[in-house]
Amino acid sequence: MKVNELKKIFLLMLSFLILISSNAYAKSEKNSDVKKNIEIQLEHFNGKIFNNRNVNNYNVHVFQKIHQKRALEIYRGLTFTRATGYSKPREDFLDSEGVGIGPAIMLRWKKKISGKLYATGDFTGSLMFYNKAHPAQGRAYGFLWRVGPRFLWQYGKDDSVSLGYSISHFSNGLRSHNPGYNGLGFTLNFQHKF
Repeated sequence: MKVNELKKIFLLMLSFLILISSNAYAKSEKNSDVKKNIEIQLEHFNGKIFNNRNVNNYNVHVFQKIHQKRALEIYRGLTFTRATGYSKPREDFLDSEGVGIGPAIMLRWKKKISGKLYATGDFTGSLMFYNKAHPAQGRAYGFLWRVGPRFLWQYGKDDSVSLGYSISHFSNGLRSHNPGYNGLGFTLNFQHKF
């Protein structure tokens, strides 16, 4: 892939994230509870879905709620990831370890079940930049997508905890030379209003 094409993809994604974040943040300034909401998510994705890919992800997401309209919430944030494991093209085992960071956006649908218990559905997209080509024979950038349900317990006025199960997909989004992988795993979230 040419450098100019990479720059265009990066600028397009960055522009989209900035547009969504700034627009939603401006709309949410009237609601002080929204912009004080910080959420930390810890997760582990097991990558043993494909026979030739065994890449596990340990992720930390830090999100700030920027907008809420009825049951839909929008968050912006950062994703930190540590990938371990290997790819196996044919008979060779190739190291697919890496460390990455990148901007993220999350859409959450939230519905009260009863009392302090809520059911949510999360969809997250992160633009990741790695310290080396990831996975093996890939590129040093890519997209990390995940989707899944969770149960959230609002145990205090300003605090909540939730547990979810998600499926993730990592790839560089290109049609050629795209050694992506999928993962399944649990995610534990802590949310606090400052």
